[in-house]
Amino acid sequence: MHRIAVLTNSMAQEAFLAEQLLRFCAEHCLFPQMDCYRDQESFFEAAHNEPLTNALIALPGVDGLNAVEHLRALCPQTRIIWCSDLDFSLHAFRLRADYFLLEPVNEAALRQGFRIWLDEKKSGGAALV
Repeated sequence: MHRIAVLTNSMAQEAFLAEQLLRFCAEHCLFPQMDCYRDQESFFEAAHNEPLTNALIALPGVDGLNAVEHLRALCPQTRIIWCSDLDFSLHAFRLRADYFLLEPVNEAALRQGFRIWLDEKKSGGAALV
């Protein structure tokens, strides 16, 4: 079973992202394990204990950049969607994030990121299952 982790610092944002992810997975008959975190320490401890298949990171500013850098070093194969309030698109490219979203995040843009994960699965890459 594949694991998806959602890391954010806001309960409202966590609820929105988790709902969108669950809806997308259900529409495509995908049932991965999904865990939500609001503190980086728990998130990285979980990732260290069992590598993540996919991660959705939505943290403001440099917190998001640091989280993506740390996750990439810890789990190089993890597929990442990164949402930020600052334009870190060049960093996202350098860190091999699958999709970068500049906040505010809307449902259509988020679904496009999920489709990229799904398309990689169809072409043989590690993605949603």
